[in-house]
Amino acid sequence: MDEKCKKLGNPNDDIGYLIWRVTKYWQRGKHKLLDEFGLTTAQLELLGAICHMSSHNIEATQIALSQETEIDPMTTSTVLRNLQKKGLISRRESTTDTRARIVELTDDGSELFAKAITKVKEGQDLLFENIDKEQLKQQLQLLLQEMDRLTKINNNN
Repeated sequence: MDEKCKKLGNPNDDIGYLIWRVTKYWQRGKHKLLDEFGLTTAQLELLGAICHMSSHNIEATQIALSQETEIDPMTTSTVLRNLQKKGLISRRESTTDTRARIVELTDDGSELFAKAITKVKEGQDLLFENIDKEQLKQQLQLLLQEMDRLTKINNNN
């Protein structure tokens, strides 16, 4: 074995490596579940954001959806166009901004999203059934807060 590699130690002792492995496993499983519905992860995320925003009476414009999902605006545009072709969303002009178009779920989109997210949550529940979910949630929230803090520091430099 290469001495340099040997000095790196066991990857299972590295938090970054473990997060990467869990993320890869979870994403693979989610993709498999979403295939049943003909959806991609980005499509599910945008459908979820539209559902969330509309339930809180927030206009779901393309830019607002891009910001909410952290999907870049051009990709958001492409994904929304594909969702519209599938008949899962509709777009109408905003009453407050003539340049903006409000994105809404169609009945088919709402129904498909509900089925898909239910299936994803069932998979998630199965994956985490032997895990202390509250402790994991607290640790992940702390990690996100730290990542937000570091992002703000980096953006100010």
